[in-house]
Amino acid sequence: MICYDLLQMDDLPETAELIAFVRVVDTRSLSRAAKELRLPRSTVGRRLQRLEERLGIRLLKRTTRRQALTDAGAEFYQHARHSVEALERARAIVQRPSGKIEGRVRISVPTGAPDSLGELFGQFSLRHPDVVLEVDASNTHVDLIHGGFDLALRSGPVASAPLNLVSRTLGTNTLVCVATPAYLARAGTPKRATDLRRHACLSPFGRGETPSLSWPRLTGGSVRIHPRMTSNDMFVLLGAARTSLGIALLPDFLAQAEVASGTLVRVLAKQIGAQTLLSVVYHERELMPLAVRTLIDFIVETGLPTRQCGEAGVARAKDPQRQKKR
Repeated sequence: MICYDLLQMDDLPETAELIAFVRVVDTRSLSRAAKELRLPRSTVGRRLQRLEERLGIRLLKRTTRRQALTDAGAEFYQHARHSVEALERARAIVQRPSGKIEGRVRISVPTGAPDSLGELFGQFSLRHPDVVLEVDASNTHVDLIHGGFDLALRSGPVASAPLNLVSRTLGTNTLVCVATPAYLARAGTPKRATDLRRHACLSPFGRGETPSLSWPRLTGGSVRIHPRMTSNDMFVLLGAARTSLGIALLPDFLAQAEVASGTLVRVLAKQIGAQTLLSVVYHERELMPLAVRTLIDFIVETGLPTRQCGEAGVARAKDPQRQKKR
């Protein structure tokens, strides 16, 4: 995402109008563009109007919900985008001798992300106090360009897109089955993957925004389950599992502390689970703000600390009655 702060100059009205236009197209919303530019919505609207008056053409078809490009606007946008990026390139050249890294970076992360991610961002911010990080947690598909994000951290395969997206692997994440000893004492401990059909399962969403109705086998394939609860937020499933509602499929980093304390135990540790890639995804372009590039390199070089459920948790899962007596 372009750093617009330096470019919003009252003594260069044409530049301000051009930036406003590009940002409205990028975000597909006058309100979102105003938020990104830290300007009143009315100011952005006036700049668009002045630009159209200056050019003598209509660039956008305005509706109550969105801003759509006209044919002339689409052609103009391609040139305008390059012009705005050229201004940012000049800005980067001027800043390079001082080596100062500053600006704002917008990041999309999945809900239920590991706390080590917050630690990673904290370490980066301590090194670069002039960089402001805006972290948005969501499991919905993110359009990096039109959503106004500089980069996204995602678990699982990255969907292909027509944009020039780059994906760099950070590590792997393991999904594990966990439940409380009290639930297992009440409902029994599943011995085979197919036993899950008789249990209350707390299931995360699969790819997209649909609940997952099957859980992965470590040997390949999957087993059908009947969810008692589904959620796209892993913390919700973790909380439900702690109430002894059922068996949850969770990332190991989220369940690790609960397993270590004995609150939750592993079940079907050698049968159910999967490893997914953790990746940082960003839009590669000729020009990238220095703050964004520095953060991406820092994330890749530092990596995410992993905390996995130990075998002790697996052993306890085999005998919930013994765990109950302790």
